[in-house]
This record gives sequence, structure tokens and C-alpha cells, in this order.
Amino acid sequence: MLTLLGSLVAIAALDSLNPTAITLQIYLLSTPKPIARSIAFIFGVFLTYWTAGLLAVLGLRTLVVSAISNVNSAFPESHIYTIQLLIGIALLIGGFSFNSSTQTDQGKRPKNLTLGRTFLLGMAVTMFDFPTALPYLAAIEQIARAKLDLLSITGALGLYNFIFVFPQLVLLGIYICFHQQSTILLNRINASIAIWSPKILRGLLLVLGILLIVDSVAYSFGHSLIKLSLS
Repeated sequence: MLTLLGSLVAIAALDSLNPTAITLQIYLLSTPKPIARSIAFIFGVFLTYWTAGLLAVLGLRTLVVSAISNVNSAFPESHIYTIQLLIGIALLIGGFSFNSSTQTDQGKRPKNLTLGRTFLLGMAVTMFDFPTALPYLAAIEQIARAKLDLLSITGALGLYNFIFVFPQLVLLGIYICFHQQSTILLNRINASIAIWSPKILRGLLLVLGILLIVDSVAYSFGHSLIKLSLS
């Protein structure tokens, strides 16, 4: 279990490097009612990502169990490792094709947002920001492979998503602590993230993809590198 949690923390830290969400969070902190709007935005991101992860984990487990039942396989974990291999390949493709010079469009910013619309903005950003979903797929596969009960699954996803929104919580904390003096600091943080996070994300996607592929190949020889089963 500790191995799984450590892996989830590392992947979630990678996934949290989301320039779009962070830029929007900094923008919301410059609007009227910044604290309430920021909390609504963070909650929208958290709830959407957590719900999508739960549905994906349960769906993946159902798919694997159904496949196992149909083929009567003596090695059910092989189905999970096949999925892991495909995710690893997808991560490699995403890493190689990822544009490290991508800049977040700061020209189009939402206007006149109510708390409800800010919550929906968080949901929309989460659903349509496809590049950052690749690490989440790897985490979902590992949670499904760990054969956890429903309560443990929801807890693991809760931990993952807390780390995912942690940079946004930090920005909110900076604003609360420093208020007026936070503007310059937040803008500097945003500029640094816009420059470095795409490059870091590309490198980590490649590393994570290679790790998953190597682990899948190692499993085929009976020596999995990542032991996540609780049995």
C-alpha cells in the first residue's frame, strides 16, 4: 500500500503542473471576491477529476473482470499489464509530441463570473485539458491493479486529487497571507510556470512512459518492478 501511495504522490505531483489551471487561478485572485471564486474553481477541478477517476477505475476493473471471466485466464494480472503497456506507449507518444514551448493563452479570460460559473469553469478546464490527463491514466491503472476496496479507492483518488490541486491551494494561501503584496509574486510564479512546466512535463511523461513499459515487459518475464497488490 505504501508503494502505491508513493507512486500516486509522484504521479499527482507531475499532473499538477497545469499551466492553464494555475493561470486561471491567478487571474481569479485578481478579480472581485477572489477567495470565494478561487475556492469554487478549485472545488470544480477537484470534484470533476475525482469523479472521472472513480468512474475510470471502476470501469477498468469491470472490464478486466469481464475479460477474465470470458477467457478463463489463469493469469488475470496479464490483462492489467497489457493496459499498462498501452498507457506507457501513450505517455511516450504524448511526451515526444508535447510542445515544450506551449504558452497559455492569456488573452481570453472569463468575465463577470458568478460562483456557480466559476465552479463550472473549473469543471470545463479539467475536462478539456487533455495533455494533463495522461499521468492520471497511469495512476488509474495502478489503483485498479492494486485490487482495493471501494473505500480505499475513493481515499487514494482523494489523495491524488488533493495533490493535483495543491499548487492552486498554495496560490490561494499566498494571496490570503500577503493580499495586496501578492500580485507581483503571483505574476512571477505564473511566468516561471509558463516557461518551465511544459518542459518538465514533457520530460516526466517520457520517464513515466518508459517506466511503465519496462515494468510491463519485466512482468512478461515474471519480474514486475512495481508491486502494488495487497495480497
